[in-house]
Amino acid sequence: MNSENTILANTVLGKNPRRRMKTPENTDWGRLFIPGENEERQENEKGLKVLAICSWTLGFLAFETLKLMERRLPGKIRIAGLVTDDPTDDKAKISMKRRFWRYYSPGEQKIFTEGILESALSAGIPCYTGQVKSSFFRNLLQRMNPDVIVVAGFGQLIDSPIINCPSMGIYNIHPADLLHHHGAGPQPWEDLIRRGADTTRVTVHRVSETIDSGDVVGQSPPVNVRLAQGKLSDNVRLIGEKTLMPVDHLTAELMSRILIKWNCGERGAVKEINFEALFSDEFKQRLMLPIDPGKEGHLLPLPSNEVQFTV
Repeated sequence: MNSENTILANTVLGKNPRRRMKTPENTDWGRLFIPGENEERQENEKGLKVLAICSWTLGFLAFETLKLMERRLPGKIRIAGLVTDDPTDDKAKISMKRRFWRYYSPGEQKIFTEGILESALSAGIPCYTGQVKSSFFRNLLQRMNPDVIVVAGFGQLIDSPIINCPSMGIYNIHPADLLHHHGAGPQPWEDLIRRGADTTRVTVHRVSETIDSGDVVGQSPPVNVRLAQGKLSDNVRLIGEKTLMPVDHLTAELMSRILIKWNCGERGAVKEINFEALFSDEFKQRLMLPIDPGKEGHLLPLPSNEVQFTV
């Protein structure tokens, strides 16, 4: 284990000495962190079981929204586990040179990873930071037995054993206008800059084995990615953070629609949601405000107080 990865593991375990860590066999990288006995939750077999595959600030915001829904809807939704990237692990194959991680310092990368792990473990949610195309994760997935999987900001390709697992589908939240074939892959904001785009959208789509090519479920309203006076920024980090704005609303509405279907005894993925019709005019106007350079660097965004559920 490299020194940075050792520091991260020691920090996570040091927050609660009752936590445990397993180093999986027959995988190229990763750790399984298990909450302490004082962090464990009462089992609930009746609620909709959700697996969160989330990393970076985009994933943190989606994950925190799932936690918010779990708190507000007790007995209805249960987060079965968290799978996340660990950019501090030099063995991890998460396309570091092409993904958003490269715009953040090693210290910030550690804050992201430690933050989402602490958020999950303190709520009694087990966390896996390793290779998903492995027998270890296959067995872990079988034990978690999720009904639905939500992916956001994750750096590994997801294959058919994972895709075919949940009865209610697997969905990815991607900060690009995939419906119009823009921004697929690990560099959606660089794509905006290359095209000189004025706006973008955040897309919810079903996951397929080809990256960002699954059927589109729905999209956010337009998001302005220009500075004041229509100036184009070349600051990828600044643009990326602006596209976080609708993520909590999209996550909450997606889960609401899935839960409604689940409660009716229906199974199968949700195929289409008109997200744009669910946003208020006032919020749409905020999405279209110019980027504010003074807001760069908010590391761990939390769900807005405006987030509502239709269930």
